[in-house]
Amino acid sequence: MFWLVALLLLGIERFLYGYIYHFPESFKTVCKGSLRTLLDHDEGKFWLVAKHLGVAIKVFQFSVIGYDLLIRCSLAVPPFGRLVAGAALIGIGQLLNGCVYQAIGAVGVYYGSQLGYDVPWCNGFPYNLGISDPQYCGVILCIWGLYLSATADGNIISGYYLVPWLETFWYLTSMKVLEHQKRGSAVLQRLGASVHGK
Repeated sequence: MFWLVALLLLGIERFLYGYIYHFPESFKTVCKGSLRTLLDHDEGKFWLVAKHLGVAIKVFQFSVIGYDLLIRCSLAVPPFGRLVAGAALIGIGQLLNGCVYQAIGAVGVYYGSQLGYDVPWCNGFPYNLGISDPQYCGVILCIWGLYLSATADGNIISGYYLVPWLETFWYLTSMKVLEHQKRGSAVLQRLGASVHGK
């Protein structure tokens, strides 16, 4: 049953961002309505509302990972090689994440372009690596690195690695569908929804 709860809780953030990406005008309307207090707190900046909602929703992600590592799995110091590999993945993941923020700023990370803010296009690092979404790839690497360096079992097919597999699923789904203009729009049209800005 944990897998189902984890799947649902980890998906909340992905669907929020997919909603903002494909329905920015609807998100703005919600901000002006039921999220008005948050919008006022954020000086009328929709991207800041997206950021603060994302930060609040991180509670679900951190809770799932915390429960999984501290209660469901056995924490242990792994063999040195796996510890080094895990630390390297965490480091590379954080580098990618930090460089995305450096390249496009928080306004770019939190859908500023979709929400109508001027976000300069970036062709430099890390967007020149040929990775469709370096920030999301960085998150995936960090999560795998954390599990590799903190669990007793090195078999990535074992139950110890359920959460990294779920996170990989959700982040890839975001990159390839939920936050992908062409594929996401096609799925929404098949479901009968209006797309982009509607």
